[in-house]
Amino acid sequence: MLGDTLNKISRLMYILGEFDKGEVYLADIAEELMVNVRTIQRDIKILESAGFPIANPSKGEYSFVEGYSLQKLQLSAKEAAMLALLSSIAGSLGGAFQETYVSLRNRILENDKTNPFYIKLPKGQAFLDDSHSKLIEKAIKKSEKLTIVYDKSKLSGKDISPLKIAWFDGFWYLLALGKDEKILKLRLDKIKNLTPTGILFKRPKKVEKILEESASVWFEDNRDKRVELAVAPEVASYFEKKEYFPRQKVLKKSGKDGLVLECFAGKYEEILPTILAWIPHITVQEPKELKDLVAGKIAAYNGKIK
Repeated sequence: MLGDTLNKISRLMYILGEFDKGEVYLADIAEELMVNVRTIQRDIKILESAGFPIANPSKGEYSFVEGYSLQKLQLSAKEAAMLALLSSIAGSLGGAFQETYVSLRNRILENDKTNPFYIKLPKGQAFLDDSHSKLIEKAIKKSEKLTIVYDKSKLSGKDISPLKIAWFDGFWYLLALGKDEKILKLRLDKIKNLTPTGILFKRPKKVEKILEESASVWFEDNRDKRVELAVAPEVASYFEKKEYFPRQKVLKKSGKDGLVLECFAGKYEEILPTILAWIPHITVQEPKELKDLVAGKIAAYNGKIK
């Protein structure tokens, strides 16, 4: 874990140093650091979330926006990298951690009130570092089953295999395996009691991969639902530059630069909120089951406002 963190800091330092010199290409950075391009893309997202203004003038090309410089801020690449890493950590912890980070960032990056750049971090439930969370962390590290009491649920009194504490859409969850080996998503604030069982379990190897592909807490470990979406030209650039859906892939560019996307979901609930949020600029092409589901949601809404 420490080695991974140090490697990330080193990459962030290198990227920031290159940005301060001028335009750089993802492929060149990836080759220099001996990592894949997606790793560098994730690092750049961390820098953007930390408040560093990054321009993307052409595909694969990045730099600081014109006029921005670490030297002007009297900030070294190492200091800037640590600030970016802190942003990543604070963003996942939510609540007071985010507020503290924003205050610190403002003092460092925005000491000039005329600074034209602003970063909006998502707000959410604060992480409670209580006896339950400490017990969960210990059980995850040991791969030890826990007996849970969960608010108004038949799950109470059952054993679970804890995998991860995760933050999705403003809420903290315990991800765990139930009796049927499916991943449970349990709100931390609804856990009433936990008891160690002393029984060890074998941790699945694919947990990290499943989480990396997830778009929301509604993910499943088996992504067997293929979805095809048409994206209108006026919003196509957003979907070219950001992955909104799990395993998102551009299949083709349609009329006047619209897009046809492919993605895969375990259950439609994982992608449905995003689809609804982009209507009327996004249309489900396949499968019919999802088409009907979206149409039903829209019809139900229209029925309520008539």
